Amino acid sequence: MKNFLKYRFFKGISSGSLVFCVLGFLFWGNPLQAQDETVFQKEFFLPGQNNSIYQILNQVTRQTGYFFIYDSQIINSDQSVRVRRGNYRMDEILKSILDDESLSFRVLEKYIIIYRSGVSEKDPAPATDDKITEPETKLLIRGKTLDASSGKALPYATITVLGRALGVITNQDGLFNIRIPAELMGDTLRISYVGYKSRIIPVQLLLDGEYEIYMEMDMISLQEVIITYYNPYEILRKAMEAKSGLYPRQSSHHTSFYREGAFKGDMILNYSEAIFRINKTAYHSQADDQVMLLKSRNITNLDLEDTLMLKLKAGIKSALDLDVMKTLPEFLMPEYLNDYKLTGADMVAFESGVAYAIEFEEADHVREPMYRGVIYIDRETLAVLKVDFEVHPSYLRRHERRFIPRRSPDHITRIQSMRYSVQYRCWEGTYHLNHVRGDVDIRIRRKNRFFGNNYNVFFEMAVVNIDTLRTDRFRRRESLDTRIVFTDQNFVYDHDFWKDYNIILPEKRISEALKEMNLELENLMEE
Repeated sequence: MKNFLKYRFFKGISSGSLVFCVLGFLFWGNPLQAQDETVFQKEFFLPGQNNSIYQILNQVTRQTGYFFIYDSQIINSDQSVRVRRGNYRMDEILKSILDDESLSFRVLEKYIIIYRSGVSEKDPAPATDDKITEPETKLLIRGKTLDASSGKALPYATITVLGRALGVITNQDGLFNIRIPAELMGDTLRISYVGYKSRIIPVQLLLDGEYEIYMEMDMISLQEVIITYYNPYEILRKAMEAKSGLYPRQSSHHTSFYREGAFKGDMILNYSEAIFRINKTAYHSQADDQVMLLKSRNITNLDLEDTLMLKLKAGIKSALDLDVMKTLPEFLMPEYLNDYKLTGADMVAFESGVAYAIEFEEADHVREPMYRGVIYIDRETLAVLKVDFEVHPSYLRRHERRFIPRRSPDHITRIQSMRYSVQYRCWEGTYHLNHVRGDVDIRIRRKNRFFGNNYNVFFEMAVVNIDTLRTDRFRRRESLDTRIVFTDQNFVYDHDFWKDYNIILPEKRISEALKEMNLELENLMEE
């Protein structure tokens, strides 16, 4: 029975221009208001140094608590400048390091905006009905999440409108687009990432540009960790006992963006995108989730011989089966906890709270270890917030044929890794599926050849809207068979194709590959 449960869970998921930097907050307008004067006259100390503008502004933020928004096409944040040791006022240090008389500054709450005078100045004001001429007008917010210390992109950060069921996920390059109704101009965005302080930013500050949003690590104090020492086995058991009251107890409709792809190195073999409406059934229900296809497209590189040799596809069923709180894998089942080694690895910041990070792998007495990973559990509610896991490398080596039943007799195929991630977010007191991703890395070489090629197959789904008021089932003719793979059809990649939807943006390597394929398709059409 135990092996069957392992295989049942695994079988389901294995198929398959204008840039602004956000270091804090400000807004534009020429005359300084009373609040502005107070902020700019306040003194603070800086040590003598030769450093980048970005690093100096970071120091000012730590000294004053004010963050910065600026157009990186106007300000080169990597430029090195010299600062003498001493006390400075805010206006003095900004004028000194920026050395540009055309720049002006404005304060809004805890943000300072640096802008060029005469460029699109406007004071933020709550949106009113008489300002919105089209009820369906959407506001586009674009940005990129980065680590404040290293400058590295933060993939899979969650972007949500506070108090709303709207959200999106950043891609592997940290990039995101989110479209929201114009009447929400007065709302606020939350940008969150595991282990980092959440950013709370007014929507008005993020319009008409692409923003680099720097996230700071949120270090849990050593004293707090010692005081709250926990038994990971007890925490996980309690989390499983509490799950019935934390996850959906009735059906709801999710609007989700889905994509899947296969790559040979950086070359696309196939790439698909779709928007689904999903009838997500209650977590205690035995009924299957239903999927309605709203819009989709697919591109296949038919010139590559590898497409005949490598036929690895994912399918929407893989993404649905990754909902580990609905279809429990063995490593979350209390009756099998003794077969796992659990380690209370750390406590991490998660949105506005703190989560236990529990590492797991199968115990030494288990003959064939299959999974290992990390489970994040909310300290207050005991909700499972996120699970990152992979198939154990030793299991992959022993059971490759289970995962690739058909293979070319002329080639040697080795699965390098199979990694999965699933994340939830709280909406109106209930934790809903938010994001899932699966990655399979494979190496294939022709027999009697020393060198081979690396392949990557992935699938990913992000929930961009949750409607808890709709619980109706779809009619049979409206439902999509979740086992199917999108029909192969070539298209020229059009960035406006999804203009009415929130999606996961294509990463740089995908965008560049699509551009190259577009040129090839256009040349073929001209011939």
